[in-house]
Amino acid sequence: MKLLVLILLAAVSSCWTAKLSSNSVTASVFRNRLRQVPQKNEPSLRNANITEEFFTTEVDHFNNQDGASWSNRYLSNMDHFVESGPLFVFLTGDVPLDPSLIDESTLITEMARDLGGAVFALETRFYGASQPVGDLSVENLKLLNTDQILADVADFVLHLRRTVIGNPFAHVLVVGTGLGGALATWFRVRYPHLADAAWSSSGYMRAEYDFQDFSYGWAETAIAVGGQECYNRIFIAFHVAQNLIDVGLGNILYEKLNLCTPIDADDRIQVSYFFSVLMTSIELYTLRNGNVQDFAAVCEDITLDGFATSLDALANWFNMRFEEGNGCIVVDFDVLVESLRETSATDESNVSGDRQFLYQQCTEYGWFFTTDSDLQPFGERVQMELYYEMCRRVFGEWVTPELMYQSTERTNARFGGTALNVMQAHFTNGALDPWRYTNVLSDLNAYALADVIAGELAGADLGAISEENDSAELIAVKRRLKELFEGYLFPFNPR
Repeated sequence: MKLLVLILLAAVSSCWTAKLSSNSVTASVFRNRLRQVPQKNEPSLRNANITEEFFTTEVDHFNNQDGASWSNRYLSNMDHFVESGPLFVFLTGDVPLDPSLIDESTLITEMARDLGGAVFALETRFYGASQPVGDLSVENLKLLNTDQILADVADFVLHLRRTVIGNPFAHVLVVGTGLGGALATWFRVRYPHLADAAWSSSGYMRAEYDFQDFSYGWAETAIAVGGQECYNRIFIAFHVAQNLIDVGLGNILYEKLNLCTPIDADDRIQVSYFFSVLMTSIELYTLRNGNVQDFAAVCEDITLDGFATSLDALANWFNMRFEEGNGCIVVDFDVLVESLRETSATDESNVSGDRQFLYQQCTEYGWFFTTDSDLQPFGERVQMELYYEMCRRVFGEWVTPELMYQSTERTNARFGGTALNVMQAHFTNGALDPWRYTNVLSDLNAYALADVIAGELAGADLGAISEENDSAELIAVKRRLKELFEGYLFPFNPR
């Protein structure tokens, strides 16, 4: 019995169970869109008293004739709260709701301790346990969009002010990373009376239909931390793989990479999917912990001596990391589509957010990784045709390339992309993070500043200050964040 390991594309979640044939064994898989989570320096010396709560909000905020409501889940940490203290609200975006987002090892909880604040983390509608309606059908997913999410946040802030702490004028900082970072900033833009300030840590501020700069940014980081030889090995391996398929020798890849089925060279989508599996397995694995040393270790493995060819070196690394037991690697696009068409909210893949985030990518954000840039090592076979076909087959014929492109343009037109008009917001980025090309990288104005932190990947600024583990520049950025947000929250009465 073979273990089937399925490595998914940009739409697919971090950890789920592939539903395959009845005689197969299931396995966890990767997605090629990295979820951003706070980096932790050390385990917390004192666990925060974090509780799970729910509040009631509307299913459809923009339909006055429909009064249906639902219970939105959130986490609460009141350990440091004092009367008249501020509220720190972490917006999870597509990140799973977890106590580690607001425990004692995070910078927002450190701020709360200094300012007498309360800390909360709000789960996004349709993710995790926050399900407004029965399932994830296309009809129901129409209620999953930025406007509805921001309206949920507005109701949440009002709930916190009025019901939880009893102060309708409490100051509020909204925080997020990745998609959550964008949502935090957009909330500050749309509801300035409900949020005094916003912090976007490695946020995805600009929707991008063809996100070719991700692989370009990854290549920059590979050279910076792993050396030119790391880039060269990967470049050669991918181009040799392309040539083997082109001349009818795909069976060599089938054997070297331990694939479950041969590659159909006549099926462009299957070929594109195969190369996306190779590309995203490397990209995800190097970025999985937000740790530069982990990234460099992958390059060390790929550049080891003793391999006859660069393809052999890549195949060895690939099999060592993703093959389990006597398993083989599934690169079947049809299996992917079948999994993403599951509409049950309790299905393991949907608890992780696979189908939900793909829907948001197809209808609002894009962020599809391609090989359209010439300045990356992964060949030329992963193009937008693959993602259009995925969106169409998962959600229906109504999805077209024009709709997908226009959706991202509309998102940027409505919220401003990386040139938005906002004040009392701050944008932080790791200089080595490939996602930085969707975030604000320079100051927008005197009250909307940006930091690009040298030598860091995503989320380095989210952890509490550590004199032992943080670089001098990272410590300076964290201290700047604390000073700025104290000023934004209490401009006339510093704490």
